[in-house]
Amino acid sequence: MSRRFVLCAMAAAFSYIAPSAVLAEQQACETLVAASYFAKPLAADTTADADKPSQRQFSTDFLQALAQTTHLTIKVLAAQEEKALTEVRSGRADLIIGVSPLPEKDPELTYLLPAYTQKNYHLWVRSGEHVTLKKWPELSGLRGLRVLPLQGLIDFDLQVQLLKWPVRTADSLAVAINKIMGGKADYVVAEQQAMQEYVLAHDLVRRFEVLEPAVETQFLYIAMAKDSACNTPALRSILTKGLTQLAQQP
Repeated sequence: MSRRFVLCAMAAAFSYIAPSAVLAEQQACETLVAASYFAKPLAADTTADADKPSQRQFSTDFLQALAQTTHLTIKVLAAQEEKALTEVRSGRADLIIGVSPLPEKDPELTYLLPAYTQKNYHLWVRSGEHVTLKKWPELSGLRGLRVLPLQGLIDFDLQVQLLKWPVRTADSLAVAINKIMGGKADYVVAEQQAMQEYVLAHDLVRRFEVLEPAVETQFLYIAMAKDSACNTPALRSILTKGLTQLAQQP
């Protein structure tokens, strides 16, 4: 058997195997494993963020819409919050939804543009009480509340530190609202959608009003694990086009 024949046979075998391997990898990446950063708290859990149930459902629905738009299959893990991040950072999951690059980007994630949603944080006060309060920086002398777990609000936290505003924590949005209604606090920092849903559900719409502008607007992203075998320019391009298409929908 000549050397030329052996080389030709090896080349033929490689040319058969290589496209098959590439095709197999492409087919494997048609199914992506995703995790949602938002936890789904138990009904009796009063310490959980009030906006997480709706945020988690919205995130799940958005992933389904992204799958339809990109013609990919996206399976959502049960992992949540830090466990979800661990799964994605390790590469065992490909995507995570609900992360922010602030105050700094996670070096093990590739953030996909554009952002899929945003969260607006406002100050909420008793209706008709602070008639001279025009905007949120004018808070000297007022007692504020934040809800656990604390959400990092860069501008607001800086103002609190510099001006030494009295801001305490509450175990839940319900506790914070009860303290404001009872006169033990003057305002609560709350995410707009969560607060609107709460006051509507408890017939408190006329008891509270929101101050403009927003304390902070946070943009949330879908990110891809840098260690994911599917983190390729081609697949990122597909996902980015899908995100852009969904962002343009009314």
